[in-house]
Amino acid sequence: IPAGTYLYGDATTKASIIVLRGGKIFAKGTANDPIVFTSRNPVGTRAAGDWGGIVILGNATINTNSGADTASIEGFSTSFYYGGNNDDDSSGCMSYCRIEFAGIALAPNNEINSLTMGGVGRKTQIDHIMVSYAGDDAFEWFGGTVNCKYLVAAFGVDDMFDVDNGFRGRVQFGLGISDPNIADVSGSNGWESDNNSAPNYNTPRTQPWFSNITV
Repeated sequence: IPAGTYLYGDATTKASIIVLRGGKIFAKGTANDPIVFTSRNPVGTRAAGDWGGIVILGNATINTNSGADTASIEGFSTSFYYGGNNDDDSSGCMSYCRIEFAGIALAPNNEINSLTMGGVGRKTQIDHIMVSYAGDDAFEWFGGTVNCKYLVAAFGVDDMFDVDNGFRGRVQFGLGISDPNIADVSGSNGWESDNNSAPNYNTPRTQPWFSNITV
């Protein structure tokens, strides 16, 4: 996806971009020409949850409720699997991207986030990503080891940073801004952190490192 590209998510179908295990996304914008993923609705009518969001699925380790090394990502009627045994897996690159008006809660605990990372490995490059007006979480990691830098979560409906299923990556330099008048039924937090949804003590344990974050 070339720098400066605008991609429009359809509101009627709640269109989503899904990068399957073994696939890669290369979305490398620049500071002057970011790549923008936004709503297809006209400017002035766009709203949180207009379209689905971006889902990246990799082969890094996870700790699902069954203890299996694979799971189906939430939010879809069709199974899209993530997880494996390669913590050095690469799902490509996202850099200098804006994601706007994405993310929907289909049902409690069954959601598509603006940027969902399932079992994404540490050789994936994720940096300089701004999520605005998310209809659910801005960023959610389900297991994996991907390291991320320079993340902004602004004016979302649900959590800013959500970690589950054994995520062990490092996130540095982040900003979260919320509107106190906007929240979903869960209350909406800067962080939500679970080992997994059971809950139980499956390994690898969820152990993210967040540093230099202002919320």
